[in-house]
Amino acid sequence: MDRIEEGKAGYTSPFPYVEKLQSKMDEILSRQVPNNGSFCSFCFGRINVTENQCQFCETTDLSNQVSAVPKEILMIYQVKRRTESIWVYTGALLGLMLAAGLFLILVLWGPGFLGHPGFAFLVLIGGGYLLAQLCGPLICGQMGYRKGAAKRDALWTTYLEKTESKD
Repeated sequence: MDRIEEGKAGYTSPFPYVEKLQSKMDEILSRQVPNNGSFCSFCFGRINVTENQCQFCETTDLSNQVSAVPKEILMIYQVKRRTESIWVYTGALLGLMLAAGLFLILVLWGPGFLGHPGFAFLVLIGGGYLLAQLCGPLICGQMGYRKGAAKRDALWTTYLEKTESKD
């Protein structure tokens, strides 16, 4: 029986609002937007003054908004970002190493035209680019996304449990 995968890269977050907020938190982390304003006290999504509910978690209690996203919350989102980038860069490096190995094989043992250093150099440059793109973002990026999102969601679960125990 075929398994149908749902969600991005085969991963479905138990917290859809956290998934929607990832790009917004990435903007704050990279300092593209300031970390001040009105934020939902539950999910820390930015709230416009004209809204009656949070557009991310749909909380209607907007009476106790916060003025900035706490560092602890930003670190939760940064975990996904870092994990994903480590997987992508490692995969790209693996692709480049495969191309370098192919280059050496062609130069040292390639018969005729295949063993010519000029052809091997073209394989190194073109193959390095293609293999880095294939192994980095396309293959390892998918695994990195799943691992990073799972780590982020586990940390968010821990955060929710911690805040519920305070109440």
